[in-house]
Amino acid sequence: MNSADIEKPALKLGYMPLSDCLPLLIAQEKGFFSQEGLTVELQQEVSWSNIRDKVIVGHLDGAHMLAPMLFATSLGLGGIKKPLITAFSLGLNGNAFTISNQLRSALTDVNSNQLAHANTMKLLIEQRKTAGLPRLVFATVYPYSCHNLQLRYWLASAHIDPDKDIDLVILPPSQMVDHLKLAHIDGFFAGAPWNSVAILQGHGHCLLTGMEIWKNAPEKVLGVTLEWAEKNPNTHSALIRALHEACQWLELHAEEALPLLEQHLSLNSPLINRNCLIPAITGKNIFTQQSKQSKAPSLLVFNHSMANFPWLSHGQLICAQMKRWHWLPDDVDNEQLVASCYRPDIYRQALTHLEMPNDNFHSTHLAIL
Repeated sequence: MNSADIEKPALKLGYMPLSDCLPLLIAQEKGFFSQEGLTVELQQEVSWSNIRDKVIVGHLDGAHMLAPMLFATSLGLGGIKKPLITAFSLGLNGNAFTISNQLRSALTDVNSNQLAHANTMKLLIEQRKTAGLPRLVFATVYPYSCHNLQLRYWLASAHIDPDKDIDLVILPPSQMVDHLKLAHIDGFFAGAPWNSVAILQGHGHCLLTGMEIWKNAPEKVLGVTLEWAEKNPNTHSALIRALHEACQWLELHAEEALPLLEQHLSLNSPLINRNCLIPAITGKNIFTQQSKQSKAPSLLVFNHSMANFPWLSHGQLICAQMKRWHWLPDDVDNEQLVASCYRPDIYRQALTHLEMPNDNFHSTHLAIL
């Protein structure tokens, strides 16, 4: 594509300070945006609602965005109604559930599997209720997020009702560790690197990773408004190509990106250092401060396993879970909603040089509990 075909060469993109914002940082640092004729300003935001609102009003052209936010915003749930779409997934997995040291001590099966953990959590919740103790408080990053859905899915596997048996609160990712340290919450489900920060600071224990709940779990996407995409199809395609180059680069050189990630994530928190960033990037997770690293090679996936393809199966899993918890109105047609928000057709048009899957569904992207 000739750069003269780019409708809007100067863009402003938002991101949250998380390990999976790396494709945006690398596309800027390595010149992949400029190779596509784009001049991009990256803007760090303090909350997911800020990102949503700034994309809606056009202060941001697009953003690092939670996948379920597409559906919620397109329906006007929790804010202004505005159709959002994605034609590019920024990766897979990356989340984990970290609990306080006090709660970990109360769980007697800390070396057991995830279902045993959930069953023990159920018994503990019942014991606390009988004793007249306050309900456990867990935090997630946004009401309409895969973090929230994964935590609910895991709790429900042991017949824990997340709306009645515990208290769920919403906190920005960068505030999770402070609230855990101050005992305002008993645990949080968030993305890298905040679980590692809590662990290495000695404030928590990683009970399980998100990929143990959902295999090849959908997570962040490049989100834009439908209106913007229709006005700027060539710009959108160039943006997708640049980010795909960045994700391919990260697949081979992720550890080289640690200084860049450290620089950007340190803007909001003195807690961040390179040791906190290593686990998700290298796939060597740390579950406790004293434990050795455990191999978790798909803890955060940037490119392999067709991670960047906007699979309709991802959207259908998310919508099915949103409807399970009555977040979506009963009369919403899930397939129609997914087809309006997930746009593999745009991905295919932007990346014609790649070998593409035969269809838009991936059978291995399934919940596994």
